[in-house]
Parts: sequence; C-alpha cells; structure tokens
Amino acid sequence: MKMIECPGGINVIISNLENRVLECMTEEVCKADLSERDQNIAQDLVSKGVAMRERREGKTYFSKTKGSL
Repeated sequence: MKMIECPGGINVIISNLENRVLECMTEEVCKADLSERDQNIAQDLVSKGVAMRERREGKTYFSKTKGSL
C-alpha cells in the first residue's frame, strides 16, 4: 500500500497494483495499450482522482493528474 498526494493536498491510499499502473502513466498511455485488468485499475485511479482520462480522436488516454505546485 502507498499513500500519494492528489492535487489539492488530499492523501489517497492506493494498492501496489494500482501504483504499478500509475507508474506506467509517466506520459499518456492509450487504453488500447493496456490489458483489460490494467484498464479497470486505471479507471479506478480516475475515480480516486489520481489519474485523468481524456478522449481524443476516438481513443481514450490515461495520464497522471498534475499537481497544483
């Protein structure tokens, strides 16, 4: 388990598996490049406010949220 800080200073606890997927998001990652399991984990990270989901040109991209500092 890890505790990371979201924008706004809120601490969120994520599992080691969620951390592995989050580390893959150093830059944008396309949903098609992720396995089905990693897609679900990435969606959970979006729900927790740790990651962002963008839709461009018919494709879905995941990336880390940018901090306010």
